Amino acid sequence: MEVKKLEINGFRNLNNFSINFGDKKNLIFGVNGSGKTSVIEALFLLGFGKSFLPVNKKELVNFNASGFFVKAEILNKSGENTLTARLEKSFYMQANSEKAVFSQTSHYLYPLFFSSSNYNYYIDYMAYFRKLMDRFIHGVHSLYLHDVLRYNNILKQKNYLLKNLGKSINHSELNSWNTVLAESGCKIVKKRMAFINQLNDMIGEIFRFDLKINYFPALLTTAALSENSIFNDLCLIKNSEINRKRSLLGPQRDRFDIMVSGKKVQLFSSGEKKKYLMMIFAAYIDLFRKERNDYPVFLIDDYDAAMDENNLNFLMDHFSKIQIIATSVAKNEKFGHLFELKKEN
Repeated sequence: MEVKKLEINGFRNLNNFSINFGDKKNLIFGVNGSGKTSVIEALFLLGFGKSFLPVNKKELVNFNASGFFVKAEILNKSGENTLTARLEKSFYMQANSEKAVFSQTSHYLYPLFFSSSNYNYYIDYMAYFRKLMDRFIHGVHSLYLHDVLRYNNILKQKNYLLKNLGKSINHSELNSWNTVLAESGCKIVKKRMAFINQLNDMIGEIFRFDLKINYFPALLTTAALSENSIFNDLCLIKNSEINRKRSLLGPQRDRFDIMVSGKKVQLFSSGEKKKYLMMIFAAYIDLFRKERNDYPVFLIDDYDAAMDENNLNFLMDHFSKIQIIATSVAKNEKFGHLFELKKEN
């Protein structure tokens, strides 16, 4: 898949902005504050319905605007398509002029995002890596995030009950929430297990290197994983959850460890961490291609800080057909299509 054209109005500092991308390697360069990252962020928004930053959508609106508009023309296996995101009184998305949710938009655009400013979060903070894996799985199983959202909504209801609000716990109601959590959580854990096995196989196939991801579901046992086994686990810790007034078990607490030659990646240098994480991204691109017979659009913010020269060369040589949209403060002729943004944009 590739983005042919992007139009932006009222989003961050970009007004009446449009850009036509090349089909392969694109570099947006310019001084800080010119809107380079905002272009990347707008594309991410079209893929996932939100920013990659922890901000609400109203914070994305330009100071001089009442809302924003983002539109992309995309070419993929199904032909030419259009994705639109608007924030007026409310936020909504459209695919080919029809209302859409982000679980549908990944059929047209799946943006894979890598940044020099957030790679450490993926390695050092489990919640960030868990979200990264969820986005990865969503790329090859479009309904997966629907399962995650459903689970999270149920979990909120259960935690609301556990907080008790000064009333006695309704055990029958708690059992009802545990029943649906077990059903929804089982789907997530099984998909995570299967995906991590696929990803590890791809890492080994490409790099022939002792790098792997270990997945540890936050359950009492995974020996015979089923809805009943998860429900039984939840029953066993019910009193502890009532005392702690929050849920203590389930996919929201799952752990992933990146291992290199039997050591956790946190023990390595900053440059090595970045290299190993980029290897995981590269393996995912090949897995995406295998599963969907297509490539994602690779977004790299501050590419020259995000990866070293060897990683960049590998990316460009190994994935000659993937569209890369990168940003930098400096021009680089390795990219076939160069776009300079001025401060006034």
